Amino acid sequence: MKNKSLFIADDGTNYAFPFVLISCLFLLWGFAHALLDVLNKHFQDSLELTKAQSGMVQASAYGAYFLMGLPAGFIARRYGYRTGVLVGLSFFALGCFWFVPAVSINTFAAFLFGLLIIFSGLTCLETVANPYATLLGNKERAVQRINLAQTFNALGWILGPLLGSL
Repeated sequence: MKNKSLFIADDGTNYAFPFVLISCLFLLWGFAHALLDVLNKHFQDSLELTKAQSGMVQASAYGAYFLMGLPAGFIARRYGYRTGVLVGLSFFALGCFWFVPAVSINTFAAFLFGLLIIFSGLTCLETVANPYATLLGNKERAVQRINLAQTFNALGWILGPLLGSL
């Protein structure tokens, strides 16, 4: 127990900057989850959805966790954490960019597809970032690092509805 710093590993490597980057991912997915309810209300109004139809928004988003949970774990195990983060961010960006043509298509299914892709990316990010955050420093302080990173998730949950309602 020679080194008790939160972000410095036993070998002296400083992981503060990688931890900040990973914590931004926690903020990102908290923000995206919180925006989902705001987005659902906009879908109900603009696409004239029933409450039952709007349930498909949640099903599409959280169905991605069912579909991508195991593949995300495989990616992390086979190719590493960095590749898992890049795959997750790529899916997230692709899903966000899909909303541009989805507006022109203007069907509920087009938006659901975009949400499925976005949340597939978030599944990869969450599967990879949680364990990765625990590895970025002294092993004995891993629990403190994951708790600190999760505070950024909570901040995303606060900021999402605030910015989404503007």
